Parts: sequence; C-alpha cells; structure tokens
Amino acid sequence: MTNTIFKRFLLPALLLVLVTSFFAPHSAEAAITGNNSPNTASLMGYWKNSRPDTTILPEGENEAYYQFTINKGERVYVRSSYDKQYTGMKIEVYNSKSSKPGSRVINPDSITPFIFANTGDVTSTSETYFVKVTRGTYTGNMYFTVSIQDRIKSGNGTFNFTGTATNLGNSSLNLAGVDSSVITMDLTTNSSIPNNAIVKSITTTSTQTPNQGNVTHKLMAEENKIWNQSLFSSATSGSYRISLDDQLKVAQKWSFKYNAKATARSTMSNVKADIRYEYDVTDGF
Repeated sequence: MTNTIFKRFLLPALLLVLVTSFFAPHSAEAAITGNNSPNTASLMGYWKNSRPDTTILPEGENEAYYQFTINKGERVYVRSSYDKQYTGMKIEVYNSKSSKPGSRVINPDSITPFIFANTGDVTSTSETYFVKVTRGTYTGNMYFTVSIQDRIKSGNGTFNFTGTATNLGNSSLNLAGVDSSVITMDLTTNSSIPNNAIVKSITTTSTQTPNQGNVTHKLMAEENKIWNQSLFSSATSGSYRISLDDQLKVAQKWSFKYNAKATARSTMSNVKADIRYEYDVTDGF
C-alpha cells in the first residue's frame, strides 16, 4: 500500500520539484540589476574569480555596466549572451587607455549566440576595465549573462615535409660542411591550424640514409626567410631558437635542409615538424 502511494503520488511530485529547480531561471537574489551607470557598475573583481550571473535590464533602462580587474600580460574577451529579439544590442570594453566595441552576433543560429569585445594590451601591474552593454531596439525587459573568458589558447601539431632532401657529400672536406637540397611544406591552407596561430617552439625529426655523424638540421620560414640552424647536431632531430618573440605564423610555407660534414652522399626523408603554438580564440569568431 505504502509503495503504491509513493509511486502514484509522491514520486511524480518529487520529480516535478527536481525538474522545476533544474530549469528555473536565476533567483532574484542571484540576478544583477540596477547597474545602469558607471557609478553603479556590477563589481566582478579579478576576472578569473568573476561569476556570470544573469543581468536584468528593465524596460526603460538602456545600459548595464560592469567593472573588473586584469593583470599585466593577460588577454581576455568579454561576452554577453544574446537573443534574436535583441536587435542592435552592443557591448563595449573600455578604460582610460582604450575602448573596444562589439556588436557582431557570433553563432547566431545556435542555441548559445553571443556578442563580444576584447580588452586592450595590459601593460600595468593591474588595470581596471568597464563593460557597457547597450540594449539596441528591443524595448522590454532584457535577460542576459556577461562573462569574461581567456582569449589565448595553446595547441600543437605534427606536419610533414614533402619529398626527400639529398646531400652530395663533403668531398672537398669543407670545415663548414655541405648543405643538402631543400624540401618544403606548405601550411597556408591547413584547416587544422587556428587562425593567426603563432609559433611558440618547433622541432624537426627525420630519417637519414645512411645515418651519419656531424649532421645539423636547418629550417626557414617564408615569412622572414632566415635559415635557423638546430641548436645541436643530430641526423634524426633538430631544435631551434624560435619563440613567440619572433611572431612567426604557423600557417605559412616552411623550408628544410640539412648540413653534413661526411664525404659520403646521403638522403634525408620522413621529415616532420612538431610545432607548438598559441592563438587568440576571438580570431576564429
């Protein structure tokens, strides 16, 4: 009897409570409202500790403001959720040194469209930014969430050079050795590489036939046409003094050759480059 009552009455009621609590909008206590001027901006604190609560922009109010801090060298973007009714909605991130507006709707046909704006370069130990969201043409109450996201991500990939490099041998016993023929790889249209990805580091691997000593890999980016020599001698690998400071794009044409001091002829095949890079996610929006 008790089991029947539970199944017929109590279990459905319990499920209704769980479903309602899961899908219910933010409570009034969690919602942000009244932040309609810089003086009443919602204080988000240091951006990594900020919480994206729902903002209510009441009918008759045109703007919502937020304030956050960011440290030197950090690069972030601020995004606001968007609804297809909110035509003309805008977001702006600004401080005394820069202002970055945004109104383009990202992923407009998805269930999570948004608008965004980037911060400028942070050169001080810590800087304060304001965010202003403007309603556009919609006149009713607006509900949206503002969050702060890291723009910079890291990735890596292994890419193959085309062909086989040939070294005719150092028959003249040149102390500097002899360079091989050049092989290339073209990454300009490689879809696996994020937009504007920049090289953090790069290494090469290869197979030399026959395997010799006193062999050095060399690598050149089409962007600056500088031959970079490996930091050590090896017939099978190379590492280069290339870093973010060089600002070399991953998606470009790369050239490879190797230097050998042996008098015998050799070839180098199966040449690969392992590239570690960083990229700004907003370049892909």
